[in-house]
Amino acid sequence: MNTSDTLLNEIKYYISFSALKRLLLKGDISQKDFDRVNVAVAKLYGVLLLHI
Repeated sequence: MNTSDTLLNEIKYYISFSALKRLLLKGDISQKDFDRVNVAVAKLYGVLLLHI
């Protein structure tokens, strides 16, 4: 995968994460579901690990 693909996948992940976070904050999904879906989406896009 080249740098452009990696960047696009990071952007796609961020968009998905933002939508998931919005659903979590509205109470439409549980924390458990948020965590499960977030991990699945991260694996799908192969995002880079970020340790904070």
